[in-house]
Amino acid sequence: MDQRLRSAPTVMALLVVAALLQGCASAPKPTARGIADQKPMTTLRDEPFAQTERFVDVAAVLAARTAAPPTVRVADGALGEGVTAAQGALVANRAARDVCAGMARHFRFDDADPDLRVELVVTAIRPTSSAAAGASAVLGVFVPGPFRLPAGLGGFAADGVARRGDEAVLLLHWAEGAGAITEDAKVSSIGDAYQLANEFADDLVDGLVDPRGRDGDTRARVDDETRAANEAVCLKRFGRASVAGRGASILLPLSPEAIDAGAPTAADRDDDEADVPADAADPVDPPG
Repeated sequence: MDQRLRSAPTVMALLVVAALLQGCASAPKPTARGIADQKPMTTLRDEPFAQTERFVDVAAVLAARTAAPPTVRVADGALGEGVTAAQGALVANRAARDVCAGMARHFRFDDADPDLRVELVVTAIRPTSSAAAGASAVLGVFVPGPFRLPAGLGGFAADGVARRGDEAVLLLHWAEGAGAITEDAKVSSIGDAYQLANEFADDLVDGLVDPRGRDGDTRARVDDETRAANEAVCLKRFGRASVAGRGASILLPLSPEAIDAGAPTAADRDDDEADVPADAADPVDPPG
C-alpha cells in the first residue's frame, strides 16, 4: 500500500483534533446590566466568544492613591441551570480576591475615606457540563498536548466599576465563553466560570493600573510594607485557594469546590478580629 494512503487516516485524525481545539463557547448574554452607569463605552473585543466594553477616565484613575478593597455580589438571575448560590458565591469571591490582589500592589487600602471604591457584579454564569469535562480529561490522557472536547463549555460575565465619590471613573462590561484550549477541563458546573473570573479580574486591574494601555506609563507600586498590609486584608476578606490543590489541578480535573473554601465566614473573621501582622500574612495568589 502507498505510504501516502497509509498515512491518510493519521492526517485526517490530526485535522479533526485541530478543528476541535478551535472550539469556543459563545459569550453569555446577561439579562441585565449589573452596573448601569451611563458612560461612553469603548469596545475592546467584539467576537462571538468574547465581548468587552470599557470606559476609563485616565486622569482620575491615575490621580487616585488610595482605594477600598473591592466588594462583590451576584446579580439576580445570573446563575445558570444547576449552579447553586454557594457555587455562584465561590466564583464571585474568586473574581474579588484576584482584583484585590492586583490592587494590593498599587494602592494603599483605606476603607474609611478612599479615593476609589471598586464594585464587582457577576451578571452571568453559564454552567460547564461536568460529563463533557470528565470525558475531556480522560481523552486528554491519550491525546498529546492540550485537548478538550468543544462541548458543554461554560461562560462568565461580570461588570466592574471604580467610583470617585458618586462618579464612575472606570467601568467594565465583560463576557466570555470558555475555550477548548484556554480553559482546562474541571469536573464541576462552575469549572469554566471559576477560571474566567480570573481573566475578568486581570482586565479590570489592567484598567486601574495601566489605563493608558501598553504604550503608557504604568502606575507605580506601593512599598513592601504597604503591600504586605494590603495582602493581609485581601486574605482576611477573601481567603485563598489551596496551594497544593491548585498545583494538583494542573494535572487533574479537580473542581473549584475541592481546592477553594471561598471567603472566610463572619465567625472566622470575628475569631481573628485583630489584623494579621504584615510579616505573618500568607500572600494572596496573584491574578494570572
